[in-house]
Amino acid sequence: MDLTFQDLFHFGSHALESVNDYEKLSKIFFGSRHDFLNLLVFDTNGKLLTSLAARGVRAQPQLSGVSAQNNLFFQEALGGKRYISPVFFGPNGPSIQIATPITKNGKIIAVVSGEIDFTLLWGVASKTSVEEGKIYLVDNRGARISDPNIELARSGENLRYREIVNLLVQGRERIDFNKYTNEVGEKVLASGVKMPSTGWGVVVEQNENTALKQRNQTLIIALIFAGANFALLALLIFSTFRLMRALINVGREREERERTIAFLPDGVIEYTGENQILAMNPAAKRHLDIAGLPINIYVSESAAIPAGLERLWTIFFPRQEREGGQGNIYEISFQKPEPRVLQIITVYIKGTGHLEEQRYLKIIHDVTHERPL
Repeated sequence: MDLTFQDLFHFGSHALESVNDYEKLSKIFFGSRHDFLNLLVFDTNGKLLTSLAARGVRAQPQLSGVSAQNNLFFQEALGGKRYISPVFFGPNGPSIQIATPITKNGKIIAVVSGEIDFTLLWGVASKTSVEEGKIYLVDNRGARISDPNIELARSGENLRYREIVNLLVQGRERIDFNKYTNEVGEKVLASGVKMPSTGWGVVVEQNENTALKQRNQTLIIALIFAGANFALLALLIFSTFRLMRALINVGREREERERTIAFLPDGVIEYTGENQILAMNPAAKRHLDIAGLPINIYVSESAAIPAGLERLWTIFFPRQEREGGQGNIYEISFQKPEPRVLQIITVYIKGTGHLEEQRYLKIIHDVTHERPL
């Protein structure tokens, strides 16, 4: 959840400083994070200072004029911890609440909380292909929180009576193979993995006969899904796709595209299949230590690297020993001018013809404080 908590802290801090500019802040926040339903900022006594709600989302009147001092999310955040709630069903549908402290000079000065639309993860699970099977999620209590069958997901049934779920709840990080009969009476073989960022469990089940032929594939699906974590899924599948829609709108000029990404806390680079840089937001320039960017620049592995653009070239052509992760997600470490670890996420936008017509995004997330250097 690191990316999501970073955005919560980033925009919560802005909300605390810009209490008279709700409309502008709401537009920026909910325009870049469509998965958030609201954002609430409390002082250290639990008094609600700022409340932002996405358009069409019902507010939370029960918090107006009432101290959040006795609420678990507030107590956890005030104690310096990140809070993640169980999935709950409110007036806006299934969602989870997260909270984190806002700090200044090492001191907690406020608490920010946000409600996240959980139907996002339902969509992810339903679109993850498993031959003659499915993928579902349980929370740290064993309750089913995601399933391709929406009615099953809505039921919130506790599945600890299944051995695989019970083991995940007890703390087992990985269960390779477990047999049981599912809710439709089908004998299945399942693999399970615990998501380290949330404590939730990912279970992939397949028809027993099919699974016996593809034992490794079932486990790999669970491992990949768990490793991606909710924050990354939210970024790639929800927020980024909405951002891409804005970026590729043919009616937008270059300046307007750059304004769209200017306020995002993560670095964003838009480029073509020929590696021509089309747009780069301030966060990307900061992460890559770029003072000025030439117009119509192409990043080429065979070309000489222009002075001051060494980091830009490195994220496009990383040396093998610097990579972490796999596929389109990897990490790169820099030692100069200061130690920094950047997580790079590459996303295809559009175009299947000539390279110059293809569009991609590179999203740059600073994970320095989470990684040993």
